[in-house]
Amino acid sequence: MDSVWPIENAYAKAAKFKKFAAQYPREYGSLFANLDRVLGILREGRKFGSFQIGFFRTEGEGVFRIGQTGVPSAKESRLYVYPSEKNHTMYVLNIGTKDGQSGDIIEAKAIVREIKSTLGA
Repeated sequence: MDSVWPIENAYAKAAKFKKFAAQYPREYGSLFANLDRVLGILREGRKFGSFQIGFFRTEGEGVFRIGQTGVPSAKESRLYVYPSEKNHTMYVLNIGTKDGQSGDIIEAKAIVREIKSTLGA
């Protein structure tokens, strides 16, 4: 089966992403480059659990965080995503720095519950 894995960003707060990109442009670029790396692996047909990448970790309840890499003197940042194996879609949920991660994770988990109820998962 060909795994397309499109990105769905309808649940992401555009203003928060825009502000983050303006404040931390290098970190923002790294986060999305790392998202592309994860998507490349999934589009090859690999399943979760069959690969490990240091910057890609679960936060529970279907939420994964992607960290920035390769940015000297970076502000530690996270991109929160929900990779739905049911419909092979990568949902972009939230973005932030380590400073606000607990609140960002709570928000991301609430969004995943909403998505799952919509998908009937």
